Amino acid sequence: MLAFIGFAVWTLCSLWPWLTNSHAPFRIREAWDIPLFWQVGVPVMLLAQFVGGMLSEGRLFGQPLGMLGGLCAGIMLVRPVSGDAGMLPLAAILMGAPAYIGLLAAAALGRMIAKHI
Repeated sequence: MLAFIGFAVWTLCSLWPWLTNSHAPFRIREAWDIPLFWQVGVPVMLLAQFVGGMLSEGRLFGQPLGMLGGLCAGIMLVRPVSGDAGMLPLAAILMGAPAYIGLLAAAALGRMIAKHI
């Protein structure tokens, strides 16, 4: 489910400019170039990770990889036609590592709250 949410956030944010302007020609953008990704998409992913931490009983360290896997699949499959994946390794390091830490913290917080409820 977390992988699906990561993929859906990237896809919807990438297509949002076209979806909201019906007169514009079809164009895919990179989701992180759109404020909606940071204002809505990232909080949705953190909230989903928080709930995932509350509901799961397994190890937490692998849980953010599902969300990041879905996000990475979205990055690779839903991209501008002229774009290539040349910057993907750099994005994985500069965006993926901090995102993993934030998602892991959200899952850990969810787990901690679930234990005290």
